[in-house]
Amino acid sequence: MYEPELEFRAGNRHIDPRYGIGVFGPADADSPTAPHQIPVALVGPTRSIDGIRKWLQRCQSPIEAKEAKPGQENLHQAFPGFSTDSEFGSELVFDDALVREIPERLLRKLARADVASATTEAVDLYADAARSLAETGRCRVVICARPDELNDREERPPPDYLAGGGEEREERDAGGDFHDLLKAAALGLHAPLQLMRTETWSGIKAKNNGETARPLQDEATRAWNLHTALYYKAGGTPWRMQRHSSDLATCYVGISFYRTASGEELHTAVAQVFNERGDGVVVRGGTAQISKKDRQPHLALADAKRLLLDALAEYRSTHGHQPARIVIHKSSNFTSGETEGFHQAADEREIDHVDMIWIQRRGAPHLYRTGQLPPLRGTTVQLDERSLLLYTRGSVPYFRTYSGLYVPQPLLIRPASPNTDLRIAATDILALSKMNWNNAQLDERDPLTLRTAYRVGAILKHVPSSARIATRYAYYM
Repeated sequence: MYEPELEFRAGNRHIDPRYGIGVFGPADADSPTAPHQIPVALVGPTRSIDGIRKWLQRCQSPIEAKEAKPGQENLHQAFPGFSTDSEFGSELVFDDALVREIPERLLRKLARADVASATTEAVDLYADAARSLAETGRCRVVICARPDELNDREERPPPDYLAGGGEEREERDAGGDFHDLLKAAALGLHAPLQLMRTETWSGIKAKNNGETARPLQDEATRAWNLHTALYYKAGGTPWRMQRHSSDLATCYVGISFYRTASGEELHTAVAQVFNERGDGVVVRGGTAQISKKDRQPHLALADAKRLLLDALAEYRSTHGHQPARIVIHKSSNFTSGETEGFHQAADEREIDHVDMIWIQRRGAPHLYRTGQLPPLRGTTVQLDERSLLLYTRGSVPYFRTYSGLYVPQPLLIRPASPNTDLRIAATDILALSKMNWNNAQLDERDPLTLRTAYRVGAILKHVPSSARIATRYAYYM
């Protein structure tokens, strides 16, 4: 399967987000609503605020790419700089009035407190500061310097599941997650948050506390990832999926389940709704039940119908029209009640094309390729009429290498709808794996639908079910 192209400024296309922006500019660069100026607010201790501001000002100018092995120059791309004169066509605007300093004495208290108390106190400090900044109405994004004094777990990589059931990651850490708790506390603000670790702006690898240290990305890559995220959070569209004029307007829905913070066994369904532009809205559903048959959470017929109707209502509210096609991604199988409920919702909105795809991340057979490199990204094998193996990670011809650290795991795709074309389903999934604006490299493993379903669920578990939530995905990433 060919590497899907993405669209950039003036409809130009390329497979690599960094090359596309670096040569053509963001997809919405010519739009009057593109964020050409992004006022940012800063929260954190004085030393961190100074460090962040200095590094972001450095990123206004180009940053050279990391030196690559011969023939692998495409693996690392130079950062073009983030200014109105660069290909981004956008700049960050700083204002001393949009700064809230967290006193050092309060941060020293965090280091002495137990993990749970320190995390709660830190969230309160940062949330209050972010709220006072957002209420001014003068900033588009609030950048928060993650306190080094906290000993809680930091942002977690995607777990070995994306939906739930027996594969769900257990919350074994006693202290909670500063990132998720702060995001949950800030869902009602008028500006999304961007959290930054010290290593991002300092270029110094964080202490590992006896654990395996996370590899530190090169400076150009860190600049790419951060500024792409800031551009999106400010309302921009860095790139979009390729769409032909004959393609149906498609609504992509990712469904996940999560445990509430109280640890109850009931799960709540959450759906993320995206179009080919990557515009995302978040919809929260009702409770789910654990099936005695497969020990995974499932929705009752009425709840499945209501969830999709709510998702379609948000889609229409955001885009001004109903989609002609719905694609539902889920990492647990579909019950007859779920499929019937989704079909009833589609029928009620007179939508004829519905694809329901079960995407398994574990338990799929592996392929082996002659030589030292793993299978190519985009490799597919149809195992039978109703199942297809897809490698969304693997060797990339454009890079002339495999950029991962571990053996790539394929996805197993199984449709729950009778007329689903497996090849089209795989093409969608491969394209959606390139729609993560926290990572400008083209070879993510998971489609945007399911990856964000997990992230949203991890945050919403800390939000009361009766509370209003932000619907823009920018608040959760």
